[in-house]
Amino acid sequence: MWFWIMIGVASFLGLSLVIGLALARILGTIGREISGVYETDDWAMLPPTREARDTKEDHPEEVEAESSPVDRSMQRR
Repeated sequence: MWFWIMIGVASFLGLSLVIGLALARILGTIGREISGVYETDDWAMLPPTREARDTKEDHPEEVEAESSPVDRSMQRR
């Protein structure tokens, strides 16, 4: 009986080890590919689009869109 218990425990530990190594290999491959995308693509070196825009031109349009009709009528006078 102890012999079958030992076989069961050994097979459980061995199967856990094999599954763990397979999972580690899969996650390692995914991590390597993701880091390769960040290192090799030119889009990673581009500045953010907010820096590329001229914010002085956009600011008055945003203020007009946020003002109420009462504010606009007061500005006309």
